[in-house]
Amino acid sequence: MTKTAQQNWNSFFASQTEKSWDALYRFALSLTRNEPEAEDLVQQTLLKALTGLSTFFKTNYQIESPQAAIDLAHRIEPAILEHHLLNWMMKIAKNSFLDNINRSSRRLTHVPLDEWNESEAESVSQTSGSHAEQGRISSQSLAQMEDEFFNQALDDDWLRKFETLNAKQRSVLFLAAEDYSYKEISQLLDIPLGTVMSTLNRAISKLKKSAK
Repeated sequence: MTKTAQQNWNSFFASQTEKSWDALYRFALSLTRNEPEAEDLVQQTLLKALTGLSTFFKTNYQIESPQAAIDLAHRIEPAILEHHLLNWMMKIAKNSFLDNINRSSRRLTHVPLDEWNESEAESVSQTSGSHAEQGRISSQSLAQMEDEFFNQALDDDWLRKFETLNAKQRSVLFLAAEDYSYKEISQLLDIPLGTVMSTLNRAISKLKKSAK
């Protein structure tokens, strides 16, 4: 790629994603629970996204030049492309977060490896029947829990309790609060739909119990 082409990609990337950087930061913070680490994760994500931008457009839109991407942005609703790019960057952030944990775990014995994986007790609960497809959680009942939780719970005290959840629970809860559907969350985090619902159920239940 020529220097001019890269500069054009850089300029286009900034114009299409800048409005989403706050949302990306909030997502990164939901993963890390730490502002400096969230800032580092965002920078890492933006660098990877910028490096892979031409591949993203080639794969998803069969576009190979920054000018063609600019033309596309003029033809479609801006929010659609911005949302697609944000979702892609969230995937990069999640994968980078997990890579960072894996690298740290090889160096340090105190790294919390359950930051993403379910604990043994939660896994048993999930296997024994908490998945939606087993009939124990309905979309309607979970939606009612969400409505009650998000309408009443997101004050400072609840946000402090939010930090007690593991990274998977925090990220699922954050995306649900951002009005992502269960299917979208499943695609973004690369986890089964039933796991999204059971993880969200456990996260909300855990927060409600801690409030009693």
